[in-house]
Amino acid sequence: MKRRLLSLSLASVIGTSGLFTTHSVFAAENLNQKINNKQQEISELQMNEKSLKATVAEINAKVENTNEKMKQTKAEIATTKQESEELKVKIAKTKKRIEERNELLEKRARAMQENGGSSYLDVLLGAESFGDFIDRAMAVTTIVNADQDIVNEQKKDKESLEKAEADLSKKLAKVEKDLKELEDMKVALQYQINDKNSILAKIKEEQKVASNELGELKGQAAKIAEQERAAAAQAAQAAKAAQEQARVTTSSDNSSYSAPPQSNNVTIHIGSGGIETAISVGSSIVGRSPYNWGGGRSASDIANRSFDCSSFVRWAYAEAGVNLGPISGTTTDSLVVQGRAVSASEMKRGDLVFFDTYKRNGHVGIYLGNGTFLNDNSSHGVSIDSMSNSYWRSTFKGVVRRVVE
Repeated sequence: MKRRLLSLSLASVIGTSGLFTTHSVFAAENLNQKINNKQQEISELQMNEKSLKATVAEINAKVENTNEKMKQTKAEIATTKQESEELKVKIAKTKKRIEERNELLEKRARAMQENGGSSYLDVLLGAESFGDFIDRAMAVTTIVNADQDIVNEQKKDKESLEKAEADLSKKLAKVEKDLKELEDMKVALQYQINDKNSILAKIKEEQKVASNELGELKGQAAKIAEQERAAAAQAAQAAKAAQEQARVTTSSDNSSYSAPPQSNNVTIHIGSGGIETAISVGSSIVGRSPYNWGGGRSASDIANRSFDCSSFVRWAYAEAGVNLGPISGTTTDSLVVQGRAVSASEMKRGDLVFFDTYKRNGHVGIYLGNGTFLNDNSSHGVSIDSMSNSYWRSTFKGVVRRVVE
């Protein structure tokens, strides 16, 4: 009886050790997988950061180039305006010359009338002798030639002035148009820089969190390794004692994991009241909610009205009783499959509009009608913007989703 109890006791020790060892092996494998995944995540974040920094550097270079072009264009505008002032002075002088010539022609006409003729022909016919006729003919010829020279000079001056005015006006319009295009380009580039800097800040934050999580996982792995060593030592001692008693075997069952079912996206039928409530709620914080990339996914962020573009849209519609998905899982990628697609020519108030900013469908807002939309962007926070703005016009590719019928 005593020997049997000893065998049972040893079997119990070995069995317990075996179960622990099997369990710890599975735990260690699971941890190693998590560590590998976390290291891969950190590596990808570092690559994304490097790529984004390179992109930001390129955009900054474009901004510097645009600033230099704007400087040159402004200088050209100043020069053109100076030329315009100088032309005005020249115009005034030329007009004075034209007036003086007109006065000269009038004086000659009056002198001719005072001599008894209303025309050069009358002057000739009024000759009293052949010699007088010759004298008058020579005088008339001289006057006619002089008058013709004056008329030609008048015409030349007028044509020159008109051409100079037209050329200068055309030049000024062109440089002002160039400056406007450069200013629009600078605005678009600044939007891109703000987007990229926001993402960079979030990536650095994610790297810090991931590094901390990796440290915790490695700590857990070290602890499990120590437990495995202790369990192995205990098992070895138990096995040695059991050689004279009995051979025992242990087994354990593996558990399996199944992913949660994925929900299907469906159009939410709630009516225009839901749209107007969502727009009203979102508009209430225009100018009072700064952009926070990755924000709006915690109770604290929501309470402080701290959102990014996708969490802002989700929150506005959630306040109207329209569920566009879970808070933590909301992204532009999750919103772009909500509701149903409609063409840009058919979009109406309340539809979601998407823009290809830092990636395809990287930004989202709520269409308000008349070419405007409500959104949370990195440059102005929650604001109402025009889709005809050069940046938004260039990034809108016609992706529209209707989530409320």
